[in-house]
Amino acid sequence: MRENPPVPLWPDLLELPADTVNVVYLDLNHWIYLAQALAGHPNGKSFTKVLEACRAVRSAGSAIFVLSETHYYEVAKIKDPAQRRTVADVMEELTEFATLASRVAVMELELAAMLDRIRKSNNTFRTIPLVGRGILHAMGRKGGLRIMGPSSDVTERVRQHIGAKEFDGTVNGMDLFLERSMLRGPTDEEVDKLRAQGWNPEAATRVAKRRAAHEQTLAHQLDGTGSWRRGRLHDLVSARELTIEFQDIFPDTLAKRGLTLKEVLPDRQSGRAFVRSMPSTDVAIELKTAWHRNRDKHWNANDIHDIDAMSVAVPYCDIVVTDKACHNALVAAHIGERMNTALLRNLLELPKTLANWKPKRPRVRAS
Repeated sequence: MRENPPVPLWPDLLELPADTVNVVYLDLNHWIYLAQALAGHPNGKSFTKVLEACRAVRSAGSAIFVLSETHYYEVAKIKDPAQRRTVADVMEELTEFATLASRVAVMELELAAMLDRIRKSNNTFRTIPLVGRGILHAMGRKGGLRIMGPSSDVTERVRQHIGAKEFDGTVNGMDLFLERSMLRGPTDEEVDKLRAQGWNPEAATRVAKRRAAHEQTLAHQLDGTGSWRRGRLHDLVSARELTIEFQDIFPDTLAKRGLTLKEVLPDRQSGRAFVRSMPSTDVAIELKTAWHRNRDKHWNANDIHDIDAMSVAVPYCDIVVTDKACHNALVAAHIGERMNTALLRNLLELPKTLANWKPKRPRVRAS
């Protein structure tokens, strides 16, 4: 029987929205239903009232609809340009390009909060908002146009020279072009311009494929054991999560505090509590454990994108409407109750939830 999980440790450096507003995350298939309602498609008829309810709470300021980096990858893969544009249109209308912080950024803050309980570091991470604007925020990068001179930032000087109103209007227009192009997927004519601004979808796909290969390797190893899937699979996945997903940030974070791995994780029990105390990591572990119990599961890059999206959305949003596989795994693990999150599988349940769900912020914070 699995031990009761520890209380989640919420990082102080992650700024959450006010507790008067619900943060709402929809899986892509539910955005498609809303797009069909927007377009008057027969398949969207039953979702018209859902779209109206979303518009109403968005207009009233009682809900924020958010996107993740995963949405940008998923929309870009829709082959029909008209469908892709309609999905992007309804996303833009309801979110105004509000995006969640990247999973890596959240992992860094959660890890820092955990280690700060042992020994604080003078070299801390900066505070970041959970909800920002645009794809750069979703990717963990700073947004905003900056003009660099030979030795310094000359943005404000150029702004004053051109005129603040004209400069800001041009920058806002460029920003809107970038966000719309990234969400809809660029046309052939836009690709070069976007690449010049740092767009590189192949890099993220390569990383996701590499991470999926790690999970597929574990799946093959589990096939050869015969007992791990029925036994302590949760502990195995937890250990691998630290070894693989934290390999680029854990050593440096320890070094900044003068800590060793043995000091932080002296035994199996403390290690188990450590990983489960980090909300985003806890969600990732639950999903991976559930899917590794399925012998027929074949891992791919889409699975990694889904896990990354859920790892931030489920702990930090208030209402999450997801797909069947994620919903079943998360409900079975009682993640909704643990994270104070309404987990829905049916989009038709959303209007009632929007009307009745009360955000439970501020959550328990790091001390």
